[in-house]
Amino acid sequence: MAIDEVKSGKIKFHPQKWEGVYLNWLENIKDWCVSRQIWWGHKIPIEGEEDVLDTWFSSALWPFATLGWPDSKDFKEFYPTQVLSTARDIINLWVARMIFSGIEFTGKKPFNDVIIHATILAKDGKRMSKSLGTGIDPITLVEKYGADATRFGLIWQAMGGQDIHWAEEHVMAGKKFCNKIWNASRFVLKNKPAPIDVDLGGLMRMGNLTEADKQILEKLKNAKESVSKQTDTFEFGQALHDLYDFFWRDFCDVYIEENKKQNSGKEVLFYILISSLKLLHPFMPFITEEIWQNLPVENKKALIIEQW
Repeated sequence: MAIDEVKSGKIKFHPQKWEGVYLNWLENIKDWCVSRQIWWGHKIPIEGEEDVLDTWFSSALWPFATLGWPDSKDFKEFYPTQVLSTARDIINLWVARMIFSGIEFTGKKPFNDVIIHATILAKDGKRMSKSLGTGIDPITLVEKYGADATRFGLIWQAMGGQDIHWAEEHVMAGKKFCNKIWNASRFVLKNKPAPIDVDLGGLMRMGNLTEADKQILEKLKNAKESVSKQTDTFEFGQALHDLYDFFWRDFCDVYIEENKKQNSGKEVLFYILISSLKLLHPFMPFITEEIWQNLPVENKKALIIEQW
């Protein structure tokens, strides 16, 4: 059953190449000794038994055991879930065992999609090591560059599930992008239209759009389609690249600079900004939410629940 769920496409791996690791292990599976002679672990409920369960035995039950299986409200509402994000190192140890345990005990697969995320390596391509001093403390990066810049730097490098050779300059680029977003927002708000509430339908009905207005609206449409497609298939790195190109090059370098000369298209300017903030929010949540909450728009909700 655990093999069939993947072969039939009911459970998908992203990138797909990791399905081979999963299937190879299950198709050549060996007996699993679930007891361990170690100091920590779940005690086996047999009087006088000194062994404990293999830690991966309890981990295999995690998707449903944490929800109060078999009859709790949480279990009925949240099992099965949609996505599991994990590392390639534990496809056999954890992913395969969660799938066959979930099917065995609940009759349902535990999740639909398995994202195998990139492994961050040191600059020399080797695994980061605390003992060798090659590890990077993310808290230090956040304190130096900010949380959004750190997120940007990591996502930017995570392309196609390939391992990342750590490069701090991508985090530095993320900080510069934060500044770009902030400065562009200041310019737009300084030139905000009245009334402030604009939507695409209203813009198209205005009838006085310039060629530049039409071009940037078309590029925004393409950016929305691209980001939606890439995020739906868990290609977050590519989505960020596409969004970065749109915001920095098409919006800031071209449209805003043209707007400074023409002093027109204020409604379009504001519409592009609010749409961009919605698209950018999953990648850079703090700066986008800060700007969003200061927009002169009535009845704003949290940006995390807005739709683009």
